[in-house]
Amino acid sequence: MRNKVELLAPAGSPEGIRAAVQSGAGAVYMGFGMFNARRNAQGFSHDEMADAIAYCRARDVKTNITLNILAGDRELEDALEDAKFLYEAGADALIIQDLGLARLIHAHAPDFALHASTQMTIHTLDAAKQARDIGFSRVVLSRECSREEIKLITEQAGVETEVFVHGALCMCYSGQCYLSAVIGQRSGNRGLCAQPCRLPYSGGYPLSLKDLMLAGHVAELSDWGVSSLKIEGRMKRPEYAAIVTKVYSDLLREHRRPTAEERDILRRVFSRDGFTDGYYTGKLGNSMFGTKTDVPMNEVKKLYDEAAHRFAEGKEAPLVPVSLCFTARKDTGAVLSADGVSVAMPVEQAQNRPTTPEMIEKSLRKTGGTPFYIENMRIEVQDGLMIPASVMNGMRRDALDLLLAKRGVAPSRDWLHGSVLPRDDEAAAREGFRGYTAAVRTKAQADALRELGLETVYVPLEVAAQTGLPAILPRVFSDNEQPQIEMLLGEAMSRGTDTVLAGNIGHIPLAKRLGFTVHGDFGLNAYNSKTLSALAEMGVSRQTLSFEARLAQIRDMRGPLETDLIVYGRLPLMIFENCAIRRQHGGKCSCQNGVTYLTDRRKERFPLLNEFGCRNTLLNSRPLCLREDFARLGVQTARLQFTIESPEECARIARAFLSGAPLDGEFTNGLYKRGVE
Repeated sequence: MRNKVELLAPAGSPEGIRAAVQSGAGAVYMGFGMFNARRNAQGFSHDEMADAIAYCRARDVKTNITLNILAGDRELEDALEDAKFLYEAGADALIIQDLGLARLIHAHAPDFALHASTQMTIHTLDAAKQARDIGFSRVVLSRECSREEIKLITEQAGVETEVFVHGALCMCYSGQCYLSAVIGQRSGNRGLCAQPCRLPYSGGYPLSLKDLMLAGHVAELSDWGVSSLKIEGRMKRPEYAAIVTKVYSDLLREHRRPTAEERDILRRVFSRDGFTDGYYTGKLGNSMFGTKTDVPMNEVKKLYDEAAHRFAEGKEAPLVPVSLCFTARKDTGAVLSADGVSVAMPVEQAQNRPTTPEMIEKSLRKTGGTPFYIENMRIEVQDGLMIPASVMNGMRRDALDLLLAKRGVAPSRDWLHGSVLPRDDEAAAREGFRGYTAAVRTKAQADALRELGLETVYVPLEVAAQTGLPAILPRVFSDNEQPQIEMLLGEAMSRGTDTVLAGNIGHIPLAKRLGFTVHGDFGLNAYNSKTLSALAEMGVSRQTLSFEARLAQIRDMRGPLETDLIVYGRLPLMIFENCAIRRQHGGKCSCQNGVTYLTDRRKERFPLLNEFGCRNTLLNSRPLCLREDFARLGVQTARLQFTIESPEECARIARAFLSGAPLDGEFTNGLYKRGVE
C-alpha cells in the first residue's frame, strides 16, 4: 500500500522518467520548453512529454512540470501555450515562480494545480497563506526552513507543503540570487545559473554548501502531514535518480531511518564532503560547507549497473493494483474483465481433462513485465470446459495491455480561450516620471538626504522605528522573529511611518493587517506586466521592477500601480542564512568592524553586509549607475540604493542625479542594456 506522502523524484530525460518510476517515485518533476529552471537539461519534445505523462499516469505516478522561471511580457504568450499543451496532455501540476504567469494560467484553467516554486522564497506562514490565497495549491518551501518552521507551515497554512529532502543546496535563498546574472548574464531566475557559488573566493570556498540529506527525518516529515518529499537532481544522470529514489522510497514506505549501508550508498553516488541537515536542525556554521567529492568509478559502478538494470526498457515494477473477473460458459465463451476493460474468447467442451479455477488463477497471476499486481480475483467457470493455457495467457496479456492504454489516456479538460482577464494595462492611469527615491542603511545616510527633495527615502525597519520614515522590511525573517518585526512596526507607526517596502509575498498580508501602505521591493521579481497586476491585486501600490530586465522590457511593463526602478547602487546579489562574515573572520562576529569583502579569482571585491537575524547580503563589486530618460521608460520613480557609501557620498550622488550633473567613478550599467539569457 502506498504511503499518502508523495516522494517526488527528478527526471531530466525520458530515460530519467523510467528511472524514477521504476525506483519507487510517487511523482516525478520534469522541465519542458524554455521556461524551466534547468534549461540546460536534455529536456523533452512535445511527443516525448506527452508520452512521459501518459507513462506516469498509467502507473499511478503524478507529473509535476516546471515552468518555474520569470517570463517577459513578450514571452508570456509562448509560456501560456506551453501550459495549455501540458494541461491538455494531462500533467497533474505546474511548478511556477512567476506571479504573472501563474495568474494567467489560473484564469485559463482554474482546475490546473499550481505549485509555488521554491524560487518564490516561501519560508513563513504568512507567505504560504498568501500563495494559497492567490491560487496555489502547494508551496515548495525554502531549503533554509527549520524543522519547526516546516511543521508550523504544514499544520497551519491550509495549503500542501513540499520539502526538499536530498540534493544540492544553494548558499542563497532560491529566487533571491542574482550573482550569476550580474557577473555572467546567466540568471538563476531564468533557468541558466552558472553556479558561481561553487567557485573559490578569498582563498577558499566560502559559498559552497554540502548537499542536503534529510534521510533520517523522513518519518517525522511524513507524520506532520508534509505532502511531498522532493529529491533534487534533474541535471544528474538517470542512475543517480534511481539510486537515491530507491533509498528514500524504502525509508518512506517502511517509516524508518536509513541504515549505515543506505547512508553509504547516498554518499558514494554523490556528495560534497558528505552531507548536511544544518538548516533543518538549526545547526548552522562551518560544518555545512563542502566541495564535490570524487568517488572512484569502481566504488559506484556496481550501484549504477544495478540501477540501470532496474529501469531498463521493458522493466516494470508492480505499481498498480488490478481486479480481475474471469467467467467461462459454453454459451457465452470466456470473458476476462480488468478494471473496466474486457476481452472474450470462445471455449470448447473438454475431451479429456477440463480446465479448473486453479489452472485459470495460475495463468492470470502471471503479471510480470507489466506494472500491475493482482489485488482481487473472481473466477467462475462452467464444469466440463477446456481453455488452453495459451488462450488464458493471451487474454491476460490483451486485457492488461488494454488497461494500460486506457490508464494512459489524458483526461478531457477545457482550456478557457480568449481574454479571461481585464486589460490590466488600462486598469489605472499612471503619472509620468515624478522623481527619485532612495534606500539607505543608516540614520546618518537618511539625515544627509533629508532636505534634497527626494520623493521617498526608505530606511531599515530599526531606523524607521526611530525616525518615522518609510520602512524597509528585512527581506528574510522567520516566524519566530515576526513578533520582533511587529513590535518594530508598531514603534515605526507611532513615529509616523505609514509605508513599508516589502521584498517577499509574506510581507504583504502582514503589512496590510497592521494598516500600512505596501510598496514592493526587488525581491518580488516583477518581470512582466501581469506580475504588476497580480501584486496590485494583493495590495501593493508601488512596485520596484526587476533589475534583471532590459530597458526594452521595462518599457513593455504596464500595470495598475506605480513603478520604481533601481538606477544607482551596489546591487544585492545574494542573501544568506549562514553568516559568511563570521565565517570570513574565523567564527568571530565582526559586523561592527568595518566592511567585509569576498574576493574572486579576478580580484573583484564583493562587500558583505549584515542583515536582520545575523544573515548577510552579498553586494556587487561595482555600483550601478544608469542615467536615462526615465519618463520614456514609463516609470514613476527611480531609486538610488545606498549601502556602504558615507553620508557625504550619498548626498553628493543624490545631488548629481537630481541636477543631471555627471558622476565620476567606476560604474556598471548592470543588466539593463546587456540583459540576461
